[in-house]
Amino acid sequence: MDLGLAGKVALVTGASRGLGRAAAERLAAEGARVVMSARSAGTLGHAAAAVHATTGAGVRAIPADVTDRDDCDRVVAEAVEAFGGLDVLVTSMGGPPYGAAAGRTDAEWEAALELVMMSVVRLARAALPHLRERRGAIVNITTPGVHQLIPATALSTVARLATTGFAKHLATEVAADGVRVNNVLPGWIASDRTATLAEAEAAERNVAVDAVYAEQTAAIPMGRFGDPADVGDAIAFLASERAGYVTGVNLRVDGGWAASTVA
Repeated sequence: MDLGLAGKVALVTGASRGLGRAAAERLAAEGARVVMSARSAGTLGHAAAAVHATTGAGVRAIPADVTDRDDCDRVVAEAVEAFGGLDVLVTSMGGPPYGAAAGRTDAEWEAALELVMMSVVRLARAALPHLRERRGAIVNITTPGVHQLIPATALSTVARLATTGFAKHLATEVAADGVRVNNVLPGWIASDRTATLAEAEAAERNVAVDAVYAEQTAAIPMGRFGDPADVGDAIAFLASERAGYVTGVNLRVDGGWAASTVA
C-alpha cells in the first residue's frame, strides 16, 4: 500500500531512540523527509545518520529540549527552513518517574505536565500554521494508561490524560482546515522506557526484573511484547493520506492488553 508520504516533511521529537526513532525511520522508509529532534546532540546525530543510511531519505538532526518553550518554536521553524514546509508532526518524549500519586510534590506534577502535555501544546501551536497550509497531521505518542489504569504511573498517566483532552479539542477545531490530530497508545513495547518502568517496579516490590517481565507478558493476549517498529507503522499510517478521514482517535498498539470496551 502506498501511504502517500513520499516527499512529505515530518518533524519527530524524542527521535534519538525508542519509539521516536522508530517513527522517524518508518516515515523515512516511506519516502518522507524527516527532521529528527532530541536533547542529546551526539546520540541524535548518530540516530539520524543511521536512519539516512538505512532509508536513503533526507534526514536532518536538530537538537532541542521540548520542555523549553523557545526550543519548541525554534525546532519547528528550523524544520520548515530545512525542507521548505511541514506536513507531519510526531510528538514523542520520555516519561516522568515511576510512582504513585499520593505524596507527589507540586514540582513533580509541574515537571510532568511541562514534559508530557505542555510540550505537545507548544509544538502543535508552532506547527499549525504550516500544517494548515499543507493539510497535514499531528500524531502524539501517549499511553493505554489513559484507557486502563497502569499502577504507579500517576505522573505520566495524569499528564497524558491532559494531552488526550487537548488533542481531542484540537482535532475538532482544525478538522475543517484539513489538519488531522490523532494519538498512538503503545502498550508493553521492548524499549528503554519499558525497561526503566520494569526495573523501578522490581525494586519497589523487591522481586527480580524477569518476574515483572513475565507478569507483563502474561497480561498481553498476544503473549509478547511489541517491537518499536509496530508503533512506527501505526504512526506512519495515521500520518498518511490513507488515514485521511481519521481524526481525534486514540489508537492502542498494545497486543490487546487494555481490556476497556469503550475506547
